[in-house]
Amino acid sequence: MSKANPDIEIRRLQKELENKLGWGNAKKWHSSMFTELSEKIFEKIKVSISASTLKRFFGVVKHDSFPSISTLNYLSQFLDYENWRAFKLSKGVSLKPISKVISSKSMYVSFGFVLAVIATMIIANTSREPSLLADHISFESQSITNTFPNTVVFDLDLKGIQSDNIYIQQYWDPTKTISINGKQNQATGIYYHPGYFRAKLVIDGEVVREHDLFLKSNGWSGTIEYAPVPKYFKPKSKSGVHLSYAPQLISEIRESNERLSTTYHFINDLGDVSGDDFNLEASMRTTYNDKWAVCQSVRIYIIGTKGAMVVPFSRLGCSSDNNLKLNDLYLDGKKHDLSAFGVDLSEFTHVRIVKESKAVKIYIRDSVVYSRNYNESMGRIVGLRFKFLGLGEVANFKFFDQDDQKVFFDLPTM
Repeated sequence: MSKANPDIEIRRLQKELENKLGWGNAKKWHSSMFTELSEKIFEKIKVSISASTLKRFFGVVKHDSFPSISTLNYLSQFLDYENWRAFKLSKGVSLKPISKVISSKSMYVSFGFVLAVIATMIIANTSREPSLLADHISFESQSITNTFPNTVVFDLDLKGIQSDNIYIQQYWDPTKTISINGKQNQATGIYYHPGYFRAKLVIDGEVVREHDLFLKSNGWSGTIEYAPVPKYFKPKSKSGVHLSYAPQLISEIRESNERLSTTYHFINDLGDVSGDDFNLEASMRTTYNDKWAVCQSVRIYIIGTKGAMVVPFSRLGCSSDNNLKLNDLYLDGKKHDLSAFGVDLSEFTHVRIVKESKAVKIYIRDSVVYSRNYNESMGRIVGLRFKFLGLGEVANFKFFDQDDQKVFFDLPTM
């Protein structure tokens, strides 16, 4: 039996996506439509595929390499197939009603063909059961340094599993994968930011082993988000301001003609601090509000062992670009009114995030502007991020745990 042409299969997947969406040929879509598709995918299957990845998949942006298996799996799942393999096996099976009469001979032939395809799918899906072998597969990792960028070495033993669909998903973004073959004993991945990741070994679309990967920041660290590799710096402290920049970095960002974000990171073992019960407060201000940074966008990321929350702030007129994430709850500013997070951050503004038993209250200048509940636990708190479009500073920072005890975050000193 000849092997399916991968280019034909991908084009068929593209066509099914275009038909489902009803937006016409993807090569004629404008940029925001790829962003909207990314959001639709996230809403349906709770994974993120970036707009740039989707542009490459549809051939709108030139890209020579084959799409990753994870991308193909998730796009197939968006179309209600189990995975990419199931999509490929689905060809030739028509679920549309046949309007004209067919001969009994043709009916038997067609029925036999359908049974053959179904049998093939069943055999293909049961010929290997990696979940039954999971206990015999080893999958571990270790980082090679405590600075960034940081390479992580994955050690694995697949115990003779035969598959051409094996990969490591390094963290939450399913497009960031490492494709491996069954004979490999090692693979490596590079991480540009500190964080708490969940590395997964995936065989034929099924997660068979996973483990936590904790890459600490060694106190507060900073990044200027150049792509694909950020620039690193150590935050400074000045006149009561806890997190700020060296003068040369301020000049570098103000002179840039491209949009640049800066991020302060703190990722560390904070002990048994609940991600569902805490009190965070800080004063924030943006210090560059010209050209591409006019929206004064700020994001506070609170990182847990089982999830995260992202609270956005910006000028009121830019609130459509805000997206709020409360662990399992995600609200897109294009589809929800998030104008409550609109605020002028030209001067230091006090904000507060209070969580009690998965109930969230967000304050600006001591007034509650938003409250909401979510469902799934975030686990333990392992870190924070303050991300500014352009430049920004943080002062009067405090964090209290569920017992109203202050949590130490090793702020920079003068």
